[in-house]
Amino acid sequence: MSNRVVVITGAASGIGFATAERFRDLGDTVFGLDIAPTVPDGVTYVACDVGDKTAVDAAIATCAAAGRIDVLANVAGIVQFGRFETISEDLFDRVQAIDLKGPFFLMQAALPHLRASRGCVVNVSSVAGRVPQPYAAAYAAAKGGLTALTRSLALELSPDGIRVNAVCPGAVDTPLIARVAENYPTDLDPRVSDRLLAMLPGPASSADEIASSVVYLASADARMMTGAVLAHDGGMS
Repeated sequence: MSNRVVVITGAASGIGFATAERFRDLGDTVFGLDIAPTVPDGVTYVACDVGDKTAVDAAIATCAAAGRIDVLANVAGIVQFGRFETISEDLFDRVQAIDLKGPFFLMQAALPHLRASRGCVVNVSSVAGRVPQPYAAAYAAAKGGLTALTRSLALELSPDGIRVNAVCPGAVDTPLIARVAENYPTDLDPRVSDRLLAMLPGPASSADEIASSVVYLASADARMMTGAVLAHDGGMS
């Protein structure tokens, strides 16, 4: 499992940061893509806005200069909460650009290299893409699309020996979620919002726990897993 070339998006914080640390500690060559340079020590930072196809293509070319790409982990994401009628077109488009088009761009750009290495992809989706999620319409639409895209590509790319899987976390203790909680709308209908909060099974997952699932799905131990959607949500789904 060592000496692979691993590309991770969203590596400057949260789940992406923890995932980059895990692969680095296994002895892999890790490239951390993000708009911020605060990736772990020992990880090569590559500036990239995953919603920009030109930036993605350039970033993948930089990573591939290491000689190969064995693992692509699409972790970067943004979260939106609020009433449906308050979502602007710009906000909806930005969520889709980061959470859905970003992985699309990355997988398409990395595909020739993954074919050559018979590598694998792990997408970090969300429980919101699997079960009804009120007050998160743009986010749920993007993550539902990412989960479906994962399963579709798992079939399409299986003849090339490329595995494509997803992790679907529920609540995760990250700085991103903390910022969302601080700004969570206060005018929501309690008949809906209280039911949603009641579904939470207990303390949130840690970023390290999600990272462990990503590393497992990229490992030889998961060689028979493709098209899998690994729920990491405490039973929410």
